[in-house]
Amino acid sequence: MVAVWPREVYVTGGGAATVALIALAPARLPDPLPVSRARHGMPDDGDGATSVSIVARDREADPAWFADNVLAPFAQLIAEDLGDRAEAIARAAAHAYVIEARVDDPDDLGHVQAAWALARCVCECAQEEGGAAIVIDVFAARAHLGEEVVTWPVTRPFDVLREVTLFFDEQPDGSLAAWTLGMRKVGRPDLVLLGLSPGGEGDAALLLRDVAATLAAGERLEPGDHLESPSGDVLAAAFDPASAPGIPVEGPALLLRRN
Repeated sequence: MVAVWPREVYVTGGGAATVALIALAPARLPDPLPVSRARHGMPDDGDGATSVSIVARDREADPAWFADNVLAPFAQLIAEDLGDRAEAIARAAAHAYVIEARVDDPDDLGHVQAAWALARCVCECAQEEGGAAIVIDVFAARAHLGEEVVTWPVTRPFDVLREVTLFFDEQPDGSLAAWTLGMRKVGRPDLVLLGLSPGGEGDAALLLRDVAATLAAGERLEPGDHLESPSGDVLAAAFDPASAPGIPVEGPALLLRRN
């Protein structure tokens, strides 16, 4: 039995939670996939299992889709995250399995578990066929080797730093900016920090991690709200993309200031 990932401090009124994974495989896999609760981590309770879908895309039948939706947006990311071998695997992949889940204002995170259960099943089946798989976490802008995904414990707890990615970049004025990508997977806005001093990445990472973990656990944070986190109290404001054009968050995001 796989217990659903809970949201211990869930507050109603949040947004829709959406997950998008693309699992790349060298060969067509069984249809339907032999996904198992015990073996792959499909949760037993909640709406997770019913919220997730999977669609197979054949590269030979639609090479333009592969070029536009896999290689163009993600080949460089795969190379940077995983190295040249992984990029070669992605470029040679003949099939893509597009895994998506959407739940309005979810009171648990079973939809994230369910998406990863399907991805794990794809990776496992690819290994059984003698090939390697790559999984692209679209909203978190991160890639994973299939051989690593199949080793994740099916009863693992939710890990915000596996589901959400932290980014840092130097701004034109010499300060640093930091932000998250992937919070839409839990129905919460991404988070931004501006005006950081060089060398402040460690403190910023802890603050983003702690606030992201609190929101993933179900808390809500709106512009004007204060939030106490283990790394300090913050005041939230609406993030204006025009104030930092190089930060690629999509949709509404929150600018955090230490209170």
